[in-house]
Amino acid sequence: MRLGSQLRSVLIAAGVFVLLGIFGVAGLRLVMSRAGEFRVQAQAGQPIVRAIEEFRKQTGRYPPSLSDLTPKYMAAVPDLPDKSQHKYSGWDYRTATNGIEVSYTLSYYMGRGGVEYEPPNWIGDDEGHKTVILSNAK
Repeated sequence: MRLGSQLRSVLIAAGVFVLLGIFGVAGLRLVMSRAGEFRVQAQAGQPIVRAIEEFRKQTGRYPPSLSDLTPKYMAAVPDLPDKSQHKYSGWDYRTATNGIEVSYTLSYYMGRGGVEYEPPNWIGDDEGHKTVILSNAK
């Protein structure tokens, strides 16, 4: 009787580990594929970052909007969100100041997360789980 009880406990524990292994691997694949998506989008944003930095280098300030980068720094305005048209994906650009220093962020929303450039790092945000996916640090 005691041996059967122990065997049953071992089988239950083994089943739990198998399920964790299956779901853990699936979860890992999901995170890895999402990281790949984030990396691709961050690389697509690199020309925008270069245009913003070139604008600042030549004018001494950050551009008020991404549309101010055309045609001198970029051939066309990047894809922008338009909430009035219920279009939430696209590049969102914002400048910020802490009273002393001005900086900016560039974000692209991808469903439940996305990428954000906070100089010098691209950060992937998968439903609140943030990871640096690319860095422009020199």
